[in-house]
Amino acid sequence: MAALCAARSFAYLYDMSALAVLLRLELHPHLRVLQRYQAV
Repeated sequence: MAALCAARSFAYLYDMSALAVLLRLELHPHLRVLQRYQAV
């Protein structure tokens, strides 16, 4: 039972980290564009 709970929490953390990476990849070009506008 504890192993199942640990596996579930690990899968949850993995999903969250994968989501964070996807968000970072999505936001990175936009952040670069914003920095370019601020530089001008």
